[in-house]
Amino acid sequence: MSEWARPPEGPEQPAYPFPQPPPPAAYPPPGYHAAPAWPQPGTAPAWPPPGAPPAAPAGVRTGVILAVIMAIAVVAVGGLYATSRGQDDPPPIANLPFSLPSGFPTFPSLPALPTGTPGVPGVSEPSVDEGPQASTFPAGDIDDLDRVCDENVYYPASPKRTGKAPHPVVVLKKDSPDDVRFQDRVYYFRDEGTTKAQERIWGSDDPAKVQLVACTDRAAVGTKIRNCKYDDPAPDTLALYRATWRLRIYEVATHRLLLDKKLPGDEQTCPSSVLVGPDKKIYATAGDRAVLAQLRKFVTK
Repeated sequence: MSEWARPPEGPEQPAYPFPQPPPPAAYPPPGYHAAPAWPQPGTAPAWPPPGAPPAAPAGVRTGVILAVIMAIAVVAVGGLYATSRGQDDPPPIANLPFSLPSGFPTFPSLPALPTGTPGVPGVSEPSVDEGPQASTFPAGDIDDLDRVCDENVYYPASPKRTGKAPHPVVVLKKDSPDDVRFQDRVYYFRDEGTTKAQERIWGSDDPAKVQLVACTDRAAVGTKIRNCKYDDPAPDTLALYRATWRLRIYEVATHRLLLDKKLPGDEQTCPSSVLVGPDKKIYATAGDRAVLAQLRKFVTK
């Protein structure tokens, strides 16, 4: 007869207790929420009464009381003084000179602004030297000498008007302030000739040899003289006006002014050729002989 196999005998196993149900009312049933304790309608929430403010220390209370007493005393004394001051009493304290108490720290005074500080109102700017200015380069061509007439410039590298004559000169002419200055190369032809030797004296092309510059400028315009007709390059009629010219003679190396003279425009016939400006006007020029007469005493002596 067969038997059920049994495990080998050993120590007895402890008997585990059966699971017990939770104690009643330990947890609320699912879906249950306790209602909050809101105040009933029409009644104010009962807030806790506010606490009393902390008491100030005894020293602070005493200081406040003393400050109030002193302020009252100052007001009272001031009122008594204001009511008792007569017409002959000294002026109020606010109008008396004020001085700091001894031992009060002082501050160093700021340095005074130097005169001539640009951009500072009320301070004059330094005067600008308006004298002639030396060129930083030598004259490379005759056109560079225009600066002697128009820019108050001189060329220290140029020869001075010293030693024996002749002293070479060039005449640089300008008909109006807006025109370009040009060299007059023919003014001396009729009286001095056209040789190379005369050219080197009266109309040199080498600025390194020139000692004098003669600047001629139209200074004023007068009344109309006549109309001048020209056929080349196209038929045209130009009005000839009287004019006054200014002649200045400078030493190139120093900008020393040797002559400043007004000359009348005595050439009142229509010129054979002329540069036409936008105003369609031409002006009587100072005659070549008049200019040459003024130059001779500086060139040939």
